[in-house]
Amino acid sequence: MKINNLIQQIKAKDWLRHHVAYFHEKLFSLTANGFAETERVPKVIIIARTYYTESWQTYPSISLKELKALLKLQQDAKQSCIIKKNYTKNEQQEGFDVKTIQFNELISANYSQCFLIPETDLIAQNYENKSVALELTTPAGALFYGQAEGKAHSTYKKGLVSSLNIFSLSVGLSDKALRVELDSSQYCEILWTTLKNYPLSKISKLVSSDFKKSVNTNMLHATYWAPLISAALFIIIVNGYFMIQHSMLEKDLSENTSEINLLLSKKQSIDDTNSYVTDVSNELTSMPRVLSNFQIVQEAIKAGMDIQQFRGDSNEIMLRGFANSASTVLSAISELPELSSAQFNGPVRKSGKRDYFVMTLKLATNNEK
Repeated sequence: MKINNLIQQIKAKDWLRHHVAYFHEKLFSLTANGFAETERVPKVIIIARTYYTESWQTYPSISLKELKALLKLQQDAKQSCIIKKNYTKNEQQEGFDVKTIQFNELISANYSQCFLIPETDLIAQNYENKSVALELTTPAGALFYGQAEGKAHSTYKKGLVSSLNIFSLSVGLSDKALRVELDSSQYCEILWTTLKNYPLSKISKLVSSDFKKSVNTNMLHATYWAPLISAALFIIIVNGYFMIQHSMLEKDLSENTSEINLLLSKKQSIDDTNSYVTDVSNELTSMPRVLSNFQIVQEAIKAGMDIQQFRGDSNEIMLRGFANSASTVLSAISELPELSSAQFNGPVRKSGKRDYFVMTLKLATNNEK
């Protein structure tokens, strides 16, 4: 067989068919065409309803820890037959509902080394959380199965229970419950599909077995000793490698200590210089402008103004004087980026051929620039 075909079979879980069978008087394999007799004893066996009993019991006002201890004592008291207990939370009773499945002596004696699955548990998984009534054609005969509100009921077709409707009424199923009839091949396919798709993490809730007989303890020891030894060797080798690397690194550091100290000293000096330059630059930037006012006065003189009076502060400059054209001086001054506005303070008077005027100049802030 090619490796690719084997991988595909594992993905599809077709290989599981060779390890699963149904038991009623004989073993039946689950084929694509239905139940087929087989002589091979597989590891997983689905047990017909006639070979086990089911019972329910409510344990009110009890914690999970107490319930587990109680169930353990009950299990230890009965060793002749294989018993499986499943529990669910009962909110109304503030406790738990416990379902007990006990396989008869035939199954316990002959198949204790196998993993046993009650067929009704497998049916319940397929119709989980549904209100349903089923008539199933099994190798053991026609089986009625019904479930509602978390409780399941099942019996074989015989005596007074002769139809699915009578069975539904006897177990209290409503008329709205789903009613399904499955022949032998359909029922076989339902069992196989449900088992194939069942989550592996929850398999312990489904199967029952005698652990000591079903698991080869010597083989179990071998399965974990080999990985444990391998892991220990890996850890020792990795730790040894890193210890050698650590020793070599310390040696290199000790040999280069003087160079490292010199490099760190130079880096510290550079950091101090950068810090000084940054502080001086910030200080100079924060200082108010002193010479900018004189630059503005210089521009007014270039525009032809004879200044008689100059007065300024951090926000405003006042110029008084003469010029051949007061408007020419105002236009030249207005174009300076240092000013936000420039205007005459009062009327422009004529003094001979020249204009006599007073200008008020407002300095621009950083945002206005």
